[in-house]
Amino acid sequence: MSFWDKGRMPESEATDREQAGGWSTSRLLTKRTLIVVAAIAALLLMVWQVAQILLLIFASILLALFLRSFAITISEHTALTVNASLILVVLILVTSFVVIGAMYGPDIADGFYQLSLQLPGTLDKMEHNLKHYDWGPAFLDTLARAGRALTDPRQLAGIAGIFSTAFGGIGSTLIVLVLSLYLAADPKSYIDSAARLVAQERRARVYEAFERLGHALRWWLLSRIVSVVAIGILTFVGLLILGMPFAFILSLVAAVLNFIPHIGPIIATVPAVMVGLTEGGSMVLYVFILYAVIQALESYLITPYIQKQMISIAPAWLLAAQLVMGASFGILGFLLAPPLAVVVMVLVQMLYVRDVLGEQMELP
Repeated sequence: MSFWDKGRMPESEATDREQAGGWSTSRLLTKRTLIVVAAIAALLLMVWQVAQILLLIFASILLALFLRSFAITISEHTALTVNASLILVVLILVTSFVVIGAMYGPDIADGFYQLSLQLPGTLDKMEHNLKHYDWGPAFLDTLARAGRALTDPRQLAGIAGIFSTAFGGIGSTLIVLVLSLYLAADPKSYIDSAARLVAQERRARVYEAFERLGHALRWWLLSRIVSVVAIGILTFVGLLILGMPFAFILSLVAAVLNFIPHIGPIIATVPAVMVGLTEGGSMVLYVFILYAVIQALESYLITPYIQKQMISIAPAWLLAAQLVMGASFGILGFLLAPPLAVVVMVLVQMLYVRDVLGEQMELP
């Protein structure tokens, strides 16, 4: 061995040590990756378990946004502070519900009761008429299977969602009301608390995200409220012109269900058609035409006009979100799928398309 080779380890031994070091690093990387994956899986499982609670919190945020928006509007046009205006908004809403309940509650309840009495005879008449057509029995069999599926206790338990919890529907409603009042009274403190969870240099982006989300959700709420009121009025006037019974009840059902985009108006047509069957075949055709025209006005005139000011979501994406959320979290997920889709779209545009991909785009 020469002088220069002294103190040098054999080449084979060095190679073995390098390989051992590489395997050690690889095992360490694999271990860390598994830990991260396990942590993410545990987090997702925890989120899934508390999903109903998170949906209640999101519903509270929507209601708080609704109350706060009206309070700010009143405060800007009066000498009242925002919190004083918020108290006024709550009092106005409570008083309105009490007055409407006292004046029209018995009539509404009686209307629904009479409608429930009318539907069995309507179904019998529809079954008798459809048996004269070749496709009638198959159609009736499909309806019967759908009815059995909807009345299956296991299906009802899944649809009930949050209302099957220990708190029940009333308890969940109270939670939403109380949380929304707290959030509406002092939203800044909650936003500041969320912003403190990120680094100082990223907080401006967090505040911007909250501002953009609030703006988009306000316009979504406005579009839904305008659509609900417009559909209710147009349906009521149209049914009165046609001479349909239960015009007020059917228009109320159409207005409430229209809050659910795409699927709600289709569901609202069913009771109207059933009542129309009792008035004759021509009335069913008129009801179909009336609901189709009203829905066309809402879809192509009212909602697009408002959505110019807010984020535009493709109908297919919105319908897919409703189906996924409805199947996963029941009726509450189904109802909150559209605003959740708005939130996801805004965050994707801000945090991924603009910040990661670097594309310039106009945010809502």
